Amino acid sequence: MDALQTFVVVAREGSMSRAADALFLTQSAVSRQIQQLEAQLGCTLFTRQARGIQLTRAGQTLLPVADQAFLSIRRAIEGLEATPSSLSVKMPPTLALRWFLPRLPHFQRQHPDIDVRMSTGSFSKVRFEAEGFDSAILYARQSPGDAYAERLFQERLTPVCSPDIAARLRTPGDLMHQALIHLTPDHADWRAWCQLAGIVHPAIDAGPSFEVIDMAVNVANQGLGVAIADPVLIADDLLCGRLVAPFPTLVLESGFGNWFVCPKGMEHDAQVGALLSWLRVELAATVSGIAASLPDTASVGHYQRTV
Repeated sequence: MDALQTFVVVAREGSMSRAADALFLTQSAVSRQIQQLEAQLGCTLFTRQARGIQLTRAGQTLLPVADQAFLSIRRAIEGLEATPSSLSVKMPPTLALRWFLPRLPHFQRQHPDIDVRMSTGSFSKVRFEAEGFDSAILYARQSPGDAYAERLFQERLTPVCSPDIAARLRTPGDLMHQALIHLTPDHADWRAWCQLAGIVHPAIDAGPSFEVIDMAVNVANQGLGVAIADPVLIADDLLCGRLVAPFPTLVLESGFGNWFVCPKGMEHDAQVGALLSWLRVELAATVSGIAASLPDTASVGHYQRTV
């Protein structure tokens, strides 16, 4: 069983070294398990090439069967548990803090038998076998090819600030008198938005940078500058007036998206399916709320296409 699981991970990663990292083993231990499995089966499962490894015809035959077997075992074990089923999910911290957690009680009222366990670790990738998550929401440009993936919403960035600062912003040019709060050390998001708006900010290289959007938004909330964020993530702040989007029709498409992912086949699992269905409904409600709060119908149409 250990060798079969190692085979599945190596096949998905396409590399002995990456599989070793995912399984927290040495590369030699991974190679030895594959060799033992090949010896026991009497066939070669991988061909070694200069750029990595590829499945042989025998390996291609074995992979979906082994994948499905591990999934069936996992479902059977979950079905035997007497306690409420736990559902572990990994997601970006700002999405978790500002959007998911405030709405989690709604999900738990609808599904009291599902105990959601959330993590906000590294959110650009997930290794289901090594990390033990049932599902994840990843922030990435495209879906991972080795898992079931569905884009929940595409990232669209626009300036956000406190109401006091917003009152002074009549046109994008007024931003030149405000400090900018950045999401990346190279200030790429603000540079791109300013280009979209047709302005040149004299202090584009200045201002604090934060790796987590939640921190940048908190600073903006205190009236210390103007941040840039996706309205979906901070919908509650916008709807209650803690934050204002002064130029809602000037929205930068970053090319990134928030993707729901799970191991292939797990999208049919009852708990995972319940979470995914709930996410779709809640995000649609969030988008509708944002659209209704925007000042013109053009913006409403724009945001209705985000999910």
